[in-house]
Amino acid sequence: MTEESPQKDAPFASPGALLKAAREAQQLPVRETTDRLKWMPGYLEIIESDDYTALRSPSFARGYVRSYGKLLRLNELELLAAFDKLAVADDSKREPGVRPRAPLQLQKTSTGIYVGLGLLLILTLTMWWNR
Repeated sequence: MTEESPQKDAPFASPGALLKAAREAQQLPVRETTDRLKWMPGYLEIIESDDYTALRSPSFARGYVRSYGKLLRLNELELLAAFDKLAVADDSKREPGVRPRAPLQLQKTSTGIYVGLGLLLILTLTMWWNR
Protein backbone atom coordinates (compact mmCIF):
# COMPACT_ATOMS: atom_id res chain seq x y z
CA MET A 1 0.00 0.00 0.00
CA THR A 2 1.28 3.39 -0.87
CA GLU A 3 0.51 6.57 0.99
CA GLU A 4 -0.74 9.50 -0.99
CA SER A 5 0.45 12.98 -0.21
CA PRO A 6 -1.72 14.98 2.20
CA GLN A 7 -2.24 17.69 -0.42
CA LYS A 8 -4.08 15.27 -2.72
CA ASP A 9 -6.34 14.09 0.09
CA ALA A 10 -7.09 17.56 1.42
CA PRO A 11 -10.28 19.04 0.00
CA PHE A 12 -9.97 22.29 -1.92
CA ALA A 13 -11.00 25.27 0.22
CA SER A 14 -12.51 28.04 -1.88
CA PRO A 15 -11.45 31.64 -1.24
CA GLY A 16 -14.97 32.53 -0.09
CA ALA A 17 -15.01 29.70 2.44
CA LEU A 18 -11.56 30.68 3.75
CA LEU A 19 -12.59 34.33 4.10
CA LYS A 20 -15.90 33.52 5.78
CA ALA A 21 -14.22 31.14 8.24
CA ALA A 22 -11.58 33.76 9.09
CA ARG A 23 -14.21 36.48 9.56
CA GLU A 24 -16.28 34.25 11.84
CA ALA A 25 -13.17 33.21 13.79
CA GLN A 26 -12.43 36.89 14.41
CA GLN A 27 -16.09 37.40 15.36
CA LEU A 28 -16.59 40.22 12.86
CA PRO A 29 -20.22 40.84 11.89
CA VAL A 30 -21.09 41.15 8.21
CA ARG A 31 -22.17 44.79 8.54
CA GLU A 32 -18.99 45.89 10.33
CA THR A 33 -16.81 44.07 7.80
CA THR A 34 -18.68 45.68 4.89
CA ASP A 35 -18.27 49.10 6.51
CA ARG A 36 -14.55 48.58 7.11
CA LEU A 37 -14.01 47.54 3.50
CA LYS A 38 -16.28 50.38 2.26
CA TRP A 39 -18.16 47.94 0.04
CA MET A 40 -21.73 48.10 -1.17
CA PRO A 41 -24.14 45.86 0.75
CA GLY A 42 -24.26 42.39 -0.74
CA TYR A 43 -20.67 42.25 -1.98
CA LEU A 44 -19.48 40.41 1.12
CA GLU A 45 -22.05 37.65 0.60
CA ILE A 46 -21.09 37.43 -3.09
CA ILE A 47 -17.41 36.97 -2.21
CA GLU A 48 -18.10 34.51 0.61
CA SER A 49 -20.33 32.40 -1.66
CA ASP A 50 -17.73 32.48 -4.48
CA ASP A 51 -20.29 33.94 -6.91
CA TYR A 52 -17.77 36.08 -8.79
CA THR A 53 -19.92 36.27 -11.93
CA ALA A 54 -22.13 38.78 -10.07
CA LEU A 55 -19.22 41.23 -10.02
CA ARG A 56 -18.07 43.32 -12.98
CA SER A 57 -15.01 41.30 -13.99
CA PRO A 58 -12.50 38.76 -12.69
CA SER A 59 -10.06 41.60 -12.03
CA PHE A 60 -12.54 43.33 -9.73
CA ALA A 61 -13.34 40.05 -8.00
CA ARG A 62 -9.63 39.34 -7.48
CA GLY A 63 -9.16 42.81 -5.98
CA TYR A 64 -12.11 42.31 -3.63
CA VAL A 65 -10.69 38.97 -2.48
CA ARG A 66 -7.28 40.57 -1.95
CA SER A 67 -8.60 43.52 0.10
CA TYR A 68 -10.85 41.24 2.17
CA GLY A 69 -7.86 38.97 2.85
CA LYS A 70 -5.75 41.96 3.92
CA LEU A 71 -8.45 43.07 6.36
CA LEU A 72 -8.52 39.60 7.92
CA ARG A 73 -4.69 39.33 7.84
CA LEU A 74 -4.69 36.18 5.69
CA ASN A 75 -1.87 35.01 3.44
CA GLU A 76 -2.52 36.87 0.17
CA LEU A 77 -0.57 34.47 -2.02
CA GLU A 78 -2.48 31.40 -0.83
CA LEU A 79 -5.80 33.21 -1.07
CA LEU A 80 -5.18 34.47 -4.60
CA ALA A 81 -3.87 31.06 -5.68
CA ALA A 82 -7.15 29.55 -4.46
CA PHE A 83 -9.06 32.28 -6.32
CA ASP A 84 -7.12 31.64 -9.54
CA LYS A 85 -7.68 27.88 -9.23
CA LEU A 86 -11.42 28.44 -8.75
CA ALA A 87 -11.58 30.94 -11.64
CA VAL A 88 -9.88 28.46 -14.00
CA ALA A 89 -12.25 25.70 -12.86
CA ASP A 90 -15.28 27.97 -13.41
CA ASP A 91 -14.12 28.92 -16.91
CA SER A 92 -13.76 25.27 -17.89
CA LYS A 93 -17.26 24.44 -16.57
CA ARG A 94 -18.96 27.28 -18.45
CA GLU A 95 -20.77 26.20 -21.59
CA PRO A 96 -20.05 28.13 -24.77
CA GLY A 97 -22.69 30.74 -25.47
CA VAL A 98 -23.88 30.91 -21.86
CA ARG A 99 -23.44 34.37 -20.43
CA PRO A 100 -22.65 34.94 -16.75
CA ARG A 101 -25.17 36.68 -14.55
CA ALA A 102 -25.41 40.44 -14.99
CA PRO A 103 -23.30 42.51 -12.57
CA LEU A 104 -24.92 44.30 -9.68
CA GLN A 105 -26.30 47.73 -10.50
CA LEU A 106 -24.64 50.63 -8.77
CA GLN A 107 -26.91 52.98 -6.90
CA LYS A 108 -28.12 55.79 -9.17
CA THR A 109 -28.31 58.60 -6.63
CA SER A 110 -26.57 61.12 -8.88
CA THR A 111 -29.55 61.29 -11.27
CA GLY A 112 -31.93 62.08 -8.41
CA ILE A 113 -29.61 64.74 -7.07
CA TYR A 114 -29.37 66.46 -10.47
CA VAL A 115 -33.14 66.40 -10.95
CA GLY A 116 -33.70 67.81 -7.46
CA LEU A 117 -31.15 70.58 -7.96
CA GLY A 118 -32.69 71.44 -11.33
CA LEU A 119 -36.17 71.72 -9.82
CA LEU A 120 -34.81 73.84 -6.97
CA LEU A 121 -33.13 76.16 -9.48
CA ILE A 122 -36.34 76.52 -11.53
CA LEU A 123 -38.37 77.21 -8.37
CA THR A 124 -35.86 79.82 -7.18
CA LEU A 125 -35.79 81.57 -10.57
CA THR A 126 -39.60 81.57 -10.74
CA MET A 127 -39.89 83.12 -7.28
CA TRP A 128 -37.24 85.73 -8.12
CA TRP A 129 -38.91 86.59 -11.44
CA ASN A 130 -42.37 87.06 -9.86
CA ARG A 131 -41.19 89.48 -7.13
